[in-house]
Amino acid sequence: MRFGKSILTLLGVSLIVLAIGAGVVWTQFRFYVKDDECVVLTRKSGKELPPGQSVATEPGQKGIQEHVLGPGRYFYNPYTWEWKHVPLTVIPAGDPKTWKWIKSPRDGKTTSPRAGDFSFSGDPPKIGVVNRKVGAPSRDGSVFVSRASGEKGIWREVLTPGTYRLNPEVYAVELHPATVIPAGFVGVVTNLFGDDPADAAGAPPSDDAAPSPSQDITTPVERRLAEPHERGTMRNVLQPGVYFINPKLQKVVLVEVGFNEYSQVKLSESENYRIAFSSETGFLIRVGVTVIWGIHPSHAAEIINEFGNVDGVLDKIIAPQLRSICRNIGATYAARDFIQGERREEFQKEMTEELRRVCGDKHVEVLLALVREVEVHAPDAAGGELTEDIKKTIQQSFLAIESQLTKDKQREAAIVKASLEEERKKIDIAREMIQAETRLTVADIEADGEKEAARMRAQADLEAAALQAQVAELDAQRVQILGQAAADVERYKKEAEAEGFRMLVGAFGSPHAYNLYTFAQNFQPQSIRLFFAGEGTFWTDLNRLEDAAAAKVLQSSYPPDRP
Repeated sequence: MRFGKSILTLLGVSLIVLAIGAGVVWTQFRFYVKDDECVVLTRKSGKELPPGQSVATEPGQKGIQEHVLGPGRYFYNPYTWEWKHVPLTVIPAGDPKTWKWIKSPRDGKTTSPRAGDFSFSGDPPKIGVVNRKVGAPSRDGSVFVSRASGEKGIWREVLTPGTYRLNPEVYAVELHPATVIPAGFVGVVTNLFGDDPADAAGAPPSDDAAPSPSQDITTPVERRLAEPHERGTMRNVLQPGVYFINPKLQKVVLVEVGFNEYSQVKLSESENYRIAFSSETGFLIRVGVTVIWGIHPSHAAEIINEFGNVDGVLDKIIAPQLRSICRNIGATYAARDFIQGERREEFQKEMTEELRRVCGDKHVEVLLALVREVEVHAPDAAGGELTEDIKKTIQQSFLAIESQLTKDKQREAAIVKASLEEERKKIDIAREMIQAETRLTVADIEADGEKEAARMRAQADLEAAALQAQVAELDAQRVQILGQAAADVERYKKEAEAEGFRMLVGAFGSPHAYNLYTFAQNFQPQSIRLFFAGEGTFWTDLNRLEDAAAAKVLQSSYPPDRP
């Protein structure tokens, strides 16, 4: 009895101890990780870390553990472990509906001779550049390492939009906008790290090398395009789209393809970008020129490699060459040539062809160079301020000449008009004469036609009368023949009937027998009324007696057979 009570007591105490232990474990050992966070574990006891290592990379090591715990419920001993809740690493995907590319002048003015810059507006997708803070140094000594290597350094790969469980004690993540290339642009990629490419002569470029006296400082050193493992501009460009490129490794320059406008015109009194040169006659000419130029996608990498950016094309190629070509070609034209339409068009065409040739050598396409504004100033002997624009004077002289030419043409036109009117009158008279002759000829033809028609109608009536006489004669003959035929038919018919009666009479032997036969044929017994006068069958047998009497009469009418 006592032994049983002891067992029950021991069992109860054990259950209480287990319940207390379970409560302690549930309240002290348990922790919960939410969906938007992870837990970094720190081991309080274990093998000491090697010198210079701050994070435990192997099981059993003391210190901060490399691996983190994801969302869920976990049980860890708080006396041997510490844990810290940290948020997950989120790389935003952006909102394409908010993406806009805004083109604005570089200097902020509403009008600019330059094409302007494009700025991105909206919520772009992001990328994460990861820097691993622990691990062995890179084998090749580079600051960039592969993600799978486990080495210390910046990952070559980037984190694309999404959610990641990364230990902040091990990894540092920097957010950068993804590379977005809009339609109408290409992206020229430049490798920031790699082997040094050789220049056109085969020697590597030197950044601090001074240019030679004979070298134009505006002309950059020509370098070949880099290979994928080399540092420099790559030949293949990026087409419109979204790219996840590590900005620590590569730089992408947007290049607008197609045609753009570059103008050197007068914006205001203080900003005059017109090109000035002296004409063949010594007059000072100021022209405002607009160039329509563009870059083909296949040459975008070469242009960026040579000039650095699109501004270099304007500053080092189009702008200086445009001024030089205008001065060289404009010096061969007189002042009045820039007012006249034909000569001005020749100047514009010649300037466009020369600028197209020069820029084509640098892979820049020129569609058109347009002369928009022209000022003509007389030579200033004193060398002071510009004289008044004499373009109006030259234009007025041309207008006077054109006015005189117009009057001469009007006079000639009046003479031609009078001559034309006289010829028109002659044509009207000739037309009336021809119409009168035509009406007379038509009347004669109509009279002859009516005469011939009357003759033909009379001839037709005569022939019709003759035909009618013949028809009447034939009708008479037909009536005679038909009458004779009908009479013959009737006669033949009567003769046949008479012959038939004669044959019947002959068949019966005598006319009296035939008459009796006819009487018997036409006799109607149903018209006889029988009256019963008394007993007996005399009256009922009278009908059969009538037939027997008729037969007797017929027999008596035939002559007796001859022996």
